[in-house]
Amino acid sequence: MTMNRRLLTLIFIHYSLFSIHHSAAAAPQEQRATKGSSSPDKPNIILIMADDMGYECVHANGGTSYQTPHLDKLAETGIRYEHCYSQPLCTPSRVKIMTGKSNARNYVSFGVLDRKQTTFAHLLKKAGYATCIVGKWQLGKEADSPQHFGFDESCLWQHTRPARDQNGRDTRYPNPHVEVNGKPLDYSDDEYGPDVVTDFLCDFMERNKDKPFLAYYPMILPHNPFVPTPDSDNPKNSNKTQTSGTWSPMSTRWSANWTPSSASSVFAITRC
Repeated sequence: MTMNRRLLTLIFIHYSLFSIHHSAAAAPQEQRATKGSSSPDKPNIILIMADDMGYECVHANGGTSYQTPHLDKLAETGIRYEHCYSQPLCTPSRVKIMTGKSNARNYVSFGVLDRKQTTFAHLLKKAGYATCIVGKWQLGKEADSPQHFGFDESCLWQHTRPARDQNGRDTRYPNPHVEVNGKPLDYSDDEYGPDVVTDFLCDFMERNKDKPFLAYYPMILPHNPFVPTPDSDNPKNSNKTQTSGTWSPMSTRWSANWTPSSASSVFAITRC
């Protein structure tokens, strides 16, 4: 399989997919025990959730401000869930999707996921899946948090460290500070945070293409600050701070840089 990095079409998910556990549990025992590449009973799963993006941003939903051709194609050829409920705030929404529970049932405090909770990664790992999470964490500063919640591998922003460095610079976009499997890794050569984490996820899928996998990407984009991207007219803006006209390149970035060529089955849900 050939995978072009940064060419994975965005699949927006903002509701729980615990049904995948039930479908796996319903498969015959001999099928569930089969090792190797994905099958109809154990499809590869790519979950991608935008961070603070509204329903109205997608052209297929009637939006006119941004061009979202890949999302529009998914809406045309995939399944649209038009009656569902989400938490319209970034971190609690990740608690909700990972556990399949309303925040009223298991919310502890902002930036914390109760370590007693069961996530979809736990369930899929028990079903024989390789599991990976990249993107935004902000759910517990323990170095083992992603692994504790069922992920074999992780490349995350705001895992063990705060959003801003000692100089007050936001560290998610240019020259990002991330943690790879709990260990800090800082970039300083004009790397772009979303590209760093998607490269990691693409590599995970390439390495696990012969077995069922879960690739979960709670995105860094398009949450503010709205700074230049590699697609901007002036991507190396010297101050790297909020500037006018930067939302459009950010929308281009999240709407056009993913195509799940390694997934035998993909669940796509537009945010509602």
